[in-house]
Amino acid sequence: MIFKRRMKSDTNKISIIQLLSLIPDSGIRKIAKRTKVDSYTKILDGKSVLYLILYSLIECQRNSLRTMEDIFNSAAFKFLFNLDTTRRVKYNSISERLSIINIDFFRKSYELIYDQFSQYYTEEEIENLRLIRVDSTMVAEAANKLKKGMNIGKKKNGKKQVKYTVAYDGKYPCLSELFTEKAYLSEDLTIPKIVYKYAEKNKNAVFVFDRGVNKREVFCNLNKQSTPFITRLRDKFRHRVINQMEDGMNRSVGSLELISDQTIQLGTPNSKQFLEDYFRLITAINPKTRTIYYFLTNVFDTKVEDILSYYKKRWDIEVFFRFLKQELNFSNITSTSENGMMVMMYMTMIAAILVLTYKRINKVGYKTAVRRISFELNEFIIKLIVKECGGDPSLVFR
Repeated sequence: MIFKRRMKSDTNKISIIQLLSLIPDSGIRKIAKRTKVDSYTKILDGKSVLYLILYSLIECQRNSLRTMEDIFNSAAFKFLFNLDTTRRVKYNSISERLSIINIDFFRKSYELIYDQFSQYYTEEEIENLRLIRVDSTMVAEAANKLKKGMNIGKKKNGKKQVKYTVAYDGKYPCLSELFTEKAYLSEDLTIPKIVYKYAEKNKNAVFVFDRGVNKREVFCNLNKQSTPFITRLRDKFRHRVINQMEDGMNRSVGSLELISDQTIQLGTPNSKQFLEDYFRLITAINPKTRTIYYFLTNVFDTKVEDILSYYKKRWDIEVFFRFLKQELNFSNITSTSENGMMVMMYMTMIAAILVLTYKRINKVGYKTAVRRISFELNEFIIKLIVKECGGDPSLVFR
């Protein structure tokens, strides 16, 4: 396949049309049939909604229900996705559809597209993708609009927020969840939930997450499941040293200096006892700021330099969140129902896969990728129209 060679080589450019052609249409149809997403609807079937949201996310700086109404009713959108030109919808119909449409259709479509694009990784990339960064981001909306959400502050008429927790493999988002209940403000609940779920299907993954996870129970559970992890601990924690693996002597480890590499047992909360589990504690200092960092892991057969390098790559997911919010409108809640928010979450992840692939192959920035994708889609529509009218598109686009 020419496309497969291009995905692997990074030497050729690729168009958004080629990327869209990679979405397995037959697979989407099968998912629609299995999930019965098209039952009791004539206009907003699953596939039409999928492409409507995907097109809207890529094409519009600030997506909304009214924007999607205008896009769906436009001749250009219908022409591009071969839809019946007589079909028209109102924004409130889109809102209602998003609130009740079968979420499994979008979840399974997202998983299918992730698997489809991931098969074009090189062997070297696959090895690097074992490192899974997990983190959360919050999005707020007016309290009177959100049916479910976590209250911010004391005012009931203020704002509510929802939490998205995502697993990111360094190339694509590989798992995501929406949380709306107040209990899930704690990262001790949300991040482990994602880690446990992803670890079930990928036994070779190494998980990296930040200091938001603090419960000793989480670390012990990961140990028992033989799930490798790397995190940081807050400054105050009780432990005892079992074995001094290395006295760092302040040798340089990247931008830090190593103080010690130890095998430890963590203290049991609210008691003088210690947990049975053994962990590895790497203590390092920033020579400029004199800040001390404590890295906790259950990976013992890897060099200190590599452990710290792995943790440093956790920042990739922060960059990914910034891309979602700035370029794909993720900070704006389009649908205020929980079901609708989940639909938009999965669709944003699908759009991200397309944009990230385009960015990587064509070696451009995030903003440039989104802008050029929009231009290419519009040019492709014009070419189709010219051809449909009996003209020669090559005379226009040379």
